Amino acid sequence: MAGSISSLGIGTGLDANSIVSKLMSLEQIPLTALNAKTTAFNAKLSSFGQLKSALSTLQTAAKTLADPNKLAAYTATAADTEIVKAQANFFASAGTYSVEVLNLASAQKRYSNTAYASSTSFGAGTLTFNVNGVDKDVELTGSNSLIEVRAAINAANTGVTASIISGDSGDRLVLTSTTEGTAGAFTLSVNSADANLQSLASFDLANPFSTNAQDAQAKIDGILVTSSTNTLSTAVNGLTLTLTKVGTTQLTVAKDTGKVSEAVNTFVKAFNDVITRVKSESAYDTTTKTGKPLNAESTVRSVMQILAGARTTVPASLSGTPFETLSTLGISIQKDGQLVVDSTKLTAAINTDSAAVENTLGAYGTAFSNALESIVSSTGLIANREDGIKRSISLLGADKERLQFRLDSIEKRYRAQFTALDTLVSSLQTTGSYLSQQLASLNNNS
Repeated sequence: MAGSISSLGIGTGLDANSIVSKLMSLEQIPLTALNAKTTAFNAKLSSFGQLKSALSTLQTAAKTLADPNKLAAYTATAADTEIVKAQANFFASAGTYSVEVLNLASAQKRYSNTAYASSTSFGAGTLTFNVNGVDKDVELTGSNSLIEVRAAINAANTGVTASIISGDSGDRLVLTSTTEGTAGAFTLSVNSADANLQSLASFDLANPFSTNAQDAQAKIDGILVTSSTNTLSTAVNGLTLTLTKVGTTQLTVAKDTGKVSEAVNTFVKAFNDVITRVKSESAYDTTTKTGKPLNAESTVRSVMQILAGARTTVPASLSGTPFETLSTLGISIQKDGQLVVDSTKLTAAINTDSAAVENTLGAYGTAFSNALESIVSSTGLIANREDGIKRSISLLGADKERLQFRLDSIEKRYRAQFTALDTLVSSLQTTGSYLSQQLASLNNNS
């Protein structure tokens, strides 16, 4: 009898491996189909993710239209920006102001009167800082270097910071208030028997860089304004002034109509980007008879219907106003579904009644933002569709695992069958050879 078959097909002389491979190719057709479906679903996920990103950008642009602080912008310009810089917000009013900066706010700074050698030791004692009438102590024990004294002051959070300048004559302690203006004024007293520690309370007032605590003062249209800092945020409603130099200049506040045009154009571009992406990802090629990932997606149709509704439905608050529709502002729809801006018409509307224009844009901005929230939120249309696709991918994965297990079993069976065939044929061949030998032997003996 023949022994075991070591290579598939030896017994029969057939290319059994090739036969099994071709049989398995046929068996794997369902698995190939499942892989194709998984690839298609992953492509949908990617396309929906990109569409969601474009819609989120559109929502951001819509929120800008809905924000009066971003539309009703004003610019504040100083004739001499070295004296004052200004920013205007929604509450500003157009006009001109005379600004005279009398003095700038400064933080108190003091230098020790003594220049100490690096080896100088400071004994135990208490440093008492009085900042704006409040005492705060720094306790020192044992023997301390000037560096250790500095560290103790900074760790105590007294409202005064310490640093050291090392010069040719020695080290000087520098004390600076952390608060500008008179609110940060401080004094220092020392309670100690150590002469070196006591000397820290003696300051070099002749140092030209030594400064007193001083509030900023300015006259705006002749009215005196005092501030502990160089930033005046309440002196003129809607304006923030930053004083930078003593002197006099004129400040002009004017409406920035360019902000409205900028916001409109940003919105229109974001809207058109969405339309372009939808068309691209929903296209169908009649030649190849294949569709892009979002082709025939009902969710996409719903998105387009929601956007169309936000664009064409006149907000109730605009009834009877000068500009009820976007088209009255020069924002119209084209045959390809994209928006276009007539800048001449928009500018004319702004110049005619800027407040009414901002009101209309605000109403439509709110409508679009709210509509888009139902699409791009974590519980919106796209998120729900993405969840459904992910569930489908998960189910396909389970189906593929089961099918792969079945295919492995089928291949194992095929190989077992061919191995058995090889063994049988080999056995028959051996038997045939034996019989042939016996017959030949009989013929030779007769």
